[in-house]
Amino acid sequence: MSFRVYLSITSRPTTTLTPLRFCRSSSVIASARHFATAASPFISPVRRIGRGVFRYCIAPFVSLSIGYAAGLYIMSAAADTEALDDKIVYDPQIDAAIEALPLVHTLRSDRRFTESRPHIAAPDHLKEQMLTAGVLSGPGRLSVPPIIWNDTETHELVSVVHLGKNLCGHPGIVHGGLLATLLDEGLCRCAFPALPSKVGVTANLNLNYRSPAYADRLYVMRANVTKVDGRKAWVKGHFETVPEDGKEPTIVVEAEMLVVEPKWAKSLPKVVNVTA
Repeated sequence: MSFRVYLSITSRPTTTLTPLRFCRSSSVIASARHFATAASPFISPVRRIGRGVFRYCIAPFVSLSIGYAAGLYIMSAAADTEALDDKIVYDPQIDAAIEALPLVHTLRSDRRFTESRPHIAAPDHLKEQMLTAGVLSGPGRLSVPPIIWNDTETHELVSVVHLGKNLCGHPGIVHGGLLATLLDEGLCRCAFPALPSKVGVTANLNLNYRSPAYADRLYVMRANVTKVDGRKAWVKGHFETVPEDGKEPTIVVEAEMLVVEPKWAKSLPKVVNVTA
């Protein structure tokens, strides 16, 4: 290549190399291409490979690792929360208040009644599927497991329950649906021993609300079977306030229920002993 051609290539920007395509010498064109490439910013093949490895291999792997670690942390935190929820801590002060009630002393001294706490007796693996023994149990709700006294001979039931401040329909007033739920369970339990298979379902439940049930207080539920006909049992019951200073208790809600033993009752699994 002549010195004149060399000077023309090195002294012009790359955009002025297009006239060289009219040159007859292929060696001149090749040389021009070489010098045009040299004029652009130089990036070594090693650096290009390094950037590609980082962009397509290292960076995705690091991002995936961080996401996976964060996911494991969140899952472990959620598991710890669930474990804490499973270990419901009941209020010992409320239990002490129940223990101090004269009614409780009277029931415990009466040999006709058998005392039990079905919410505690229910298996742990079933509590999370149960409404009153699971979701509704705990501080601010059913603060302590209700205590039940049952006379299987006269088919009478008495229960003491604390209704927390987080069970309201209106501020400070217990939700009427919660009272209906507790009466449904309590009256059914009262009727079970009177049925042939000791198991039944609610066929009908009538409620009459008499006065507000104020939250964060103790209440007494009473029930008794009024009639039995084969696989049917009729039960009456009510919620009342705890008597104070010799005053008569105030009835909060009254209920009447028809409990029927289904034909498939024997196939129902028994969660707890309903006769104790």
